[in-house]
Amino acid sequence: MASRAATRVPAARALGPEALAVPAGAREDPAAFELLRQWAVDRRLAMSVCPRLEGEPADFGVLLADLFSHACEGHARQHARAESDVRASMFLAFACRLGELSRR
Repeated sequence: MASRAATRVPAARALGPEALAVPAGAREDPAAFELLRQWAVDRRLAMSVCPRLEGEPADFGVLLADLFSHACEGHARQHARAESDVRASMFLAFACRLGELSRR
């Protein structure tokens, strides 16, 4: 999956009934800001990363671990699978993909 430059999406698609909700507390917190926006485009990942996003490599590791955890929990719940099985499967796929990217 590759990153692409941000493009304008018609408001009807971006803000339609399938648009994701803003997380609880984010609207009320004046310091809150969006970190990532991702789209599936032609079976590839397209994303925009907030230019205000900064930190040490370990901070980004924590961000990825939290994203991984949320994805595992959601998939397990949606597909009525054991979260431990989902985590193992997702981690294997993650490690394989990371290996592919590091060989580039």
